[in-house]
Amino acid sequence: TYSLSQELESHSGAVRTISITDNNILLSGSWDTTCAIYLFDPKDHRYVLDKTLAYHSRPVYCSCAMLDSKGFFTGGDDGKIFAIDVIGNPLLMFEGHQKAVNSLSQCIPTEFASGSWDGTCRVWDVETGKCKHILGDHSHAVSVLTLPNGMLITGSQDKNINFWNNGQKVATFQAHGDIIRDIIPIKDVGFATCSNDETIRMWDMSGKLLQTLKGHNGFIYGLSQTSLGEIVSCSEDNTVKVWKNGAFTDSISHPATIWTVKVNCFGDIVTACEDKSVRVFTKDPVRMASEVQQAEYKNKCIAKSASKLNVAELPDVSQTSKIIGKKEGEIKLFRNGNSPEVHVWKMEGQKWEKMGDVMGPAPSQKDYYEGDDFFPAGYYDYIFNIDIKNQGEKKLPFNRGSIPLEEAEKFVEREQIHRVFVEEISSYIRNNLDQVQTYMAQPPPEPVAPVIPIAKPEPKPEPKKTKHFPMTFSVLYDSINTDNPLKKITEFNALIKTNEKFKQYAMTLTDEMTLKTLLETIKNKSLYSTSKFTEQQFELLEQKLLKWPFENVFPVIDVLRMMLMHPVIQAFFGTYEKGVDFFTNVLRCLKPEAPDPLIITTLRCMCNMYEGNSTAYAITKMMKFVLSQFQFIADHKNKNVVNTSVALILNASIKELTKKESDLKIELLNAAEMLIDKDISADSLVNLGYVIGNILSLGSDKACIMKSGGLLQKMQKRLITIAEADRSKVYLSRYKYPRWKRQSLSLIHI
Repeated sequence: TYSLSQELESHSGAVRTISITDNNILLSGSWDTTCAIYLFDPKDHRYVLDKTLAYHSRPVYCSCAMLDSKGFFTGGDDGKIFAIDVIGNPLLMFEGHQKAVNSLSQCIPTEFASGSWDGTCRVWDVETGKCKHILGDHSHAVSVLTLPNGMLITGSQDKNINFWNNGQKVATFQAHGDIIRDIIPIKDVGFATCSNDETIRMWDMSGKLLQTLKGHNGFIYGLSQTSLGEIVSCSEDNTVKVWKNGAFTDSISHPATIWTVKVNCFGDIVTACEDKSVRVFTKDPVRMASEVQQAEYKNKCIAKSASKLNVAELPDVSQTSKIIGKKEGEIKLFRNGNSPEVHVWKMEGQKWEKMGDVMGPAPSQKDYYEGDDFFPAGYYDYIFNIDIKNQGEKKLPFNRGSIPLEEAEKFVEREQIHRVFVEEISSYIRNNLDQVQTYMAQPPPEPVAPVIPIAKPEPKPEPKKTKHFPMTFSVLYDSINTDNPLKKITEFNALIKTNEKFKQYAMTLTDEMTLKTLLETIKNKSLYSTSKFTEQQFELLEQKLLKWPFENVFPVIDVLRMMLMHPVIQAFFGTYEKGVDFFTNVLRCLKPEAPDPLIITTLRCMCNMYEGNSTAYAITKMMKFVLSQFQFIADHKNKNVVNTSVALILNASIKELTKKESDLKIELLNAAEMLIDKDISADSLVNLGYVIGNILSLGSDKACIMKSGGLLQKMQKRLITIAEADRSKVYLSRYKYPRWKRQSLSLIHI
């Protein structure tokens, strides 16, 4: 029988997939969006974490080892597939699926197949990344199996098995009573399938049913096979079962749902579990965990099973003499009255001994749900009330043993609300299985900075408030266009590779993949509440791209400008000085010799830094230097440069309102004075007025007030000139007698 060998806890979310190469390199993929690679240590007989990868922007759902054992394919909720080598370097990205990728299979060196929630299977060319065939006619998630002869087998929510050859369907038949979850080859027999109907079915290659295996009490999610021909299955009933000759010979308990099961080269069973763990089970005493570790693990499984317990279905304690245990130490639950008890099998004496009582909630009375297209009518353990803003309360039926994540996904699809709510609703279900209450579906909060020492923001003073001042709305450049920067960076990277001075900063293939995932995160604004940037992405920017020469770096600065609109960037720069160090790379671009596009994008990037506390701290530290060099900006011949500089000093004046004591008042007024006679837009002139108004709101000294008065007189003349040049009523009403002008003069009199 199998015993625990080790537990790997490298993820912060449910582990959804594992794959193992023939040379025993292990990969896991998780809801936390990362993959982990483990190497086997032959001395310690254990897997050891080698590295964590963050190429996907959404949860990782599936994986498979490459046929040559030189790497893996991974697929995720972002609809993307990555090919990576065994040390974690990305080799190629495959794009085309419209929804999550949930199944992968390779049996021919030149191609592999993928199944997706978009109802299609795709066949891909391994070398080029191009899609060779799109196989439709499925329902929702598609499971795939490739065969050495080029044939392909698929199954999906429509319960059918389909045979395909060269992109054409050649046969189909109904195989199960519910969703088909996994398909694996069975040596010298044919193939096996598993389903939500709680059965495993064995088929020959003609589609003839050979055998049906029953024993799980829940959806069956995955299958594998040992070298001895045994079938291994995993289920939401928290068990892995080993099958031989039509019956299960071993059942391995887990604390939670098992999503994937594999068998490694030693014959050990490896599992991916909902509780964020990868586990290895073995028959070899050399690789077994200590007795203490095994006992702790058994207790963990017993404790978790308490919340799912249906006491009425347990055998009565009077049956202990009639039920024979299968192995020493086997754990079984019996009912004593209305209370469950834990018993252990002792080979010596051939009897069950009581270990203790199960402490947990009593099963609740089931409630009836009328049913819909996603949840069948019937009695459920729970019916949660989900309050959707502007739509009222909606019912979410749930049974013990169901997967919170899957039920949340069905609910979100039924109600046509954004997938951003899936994880939060599923988490709510997990945390409230024994306390039903109303849940308000609201967008998740912005990411919180890490719990590390940070500079505390200074308390805001109370500036003088009037009808029009202070102006507190920053000017932000928040447009998102990732295609142009990607095109330019790729083009410039080719030049950098041939530049002897800068070729050390050229992107590698791995870097190119990292950049693409970064831009994908920026592009998907609807996912900002859950998506995040990775350390690898920031390292690529800081250590390579921001080091490029002036004539090539402007698209990189534009990428950073867009990143600043993502809320998670404030958490990354949770330690304020970290932001100062990083953005010093941006400050170097603000030089007279820099090309116009670079100066413009740099100024826009600096404007966006005022969007959050961490980055605003960094730009505030840098503004003293910027204003000391401001003359070349004000004198610039490019109007876009000059107009953008007005936005920058306006944002700086807004930040000054939050300080106990402003140290940039006179410098900002000097900058405004440099700009006031320049050929700037009327909107920029108005913004200069807001700069002055904000400075006066701070209770400025006599020197500031005198300078402000002179600037206001100049601005009034400029605005009247603009108004007279355009006789439209709009300009006359807006600029000849602007409200801010009257308000600023009243502040001067104060």
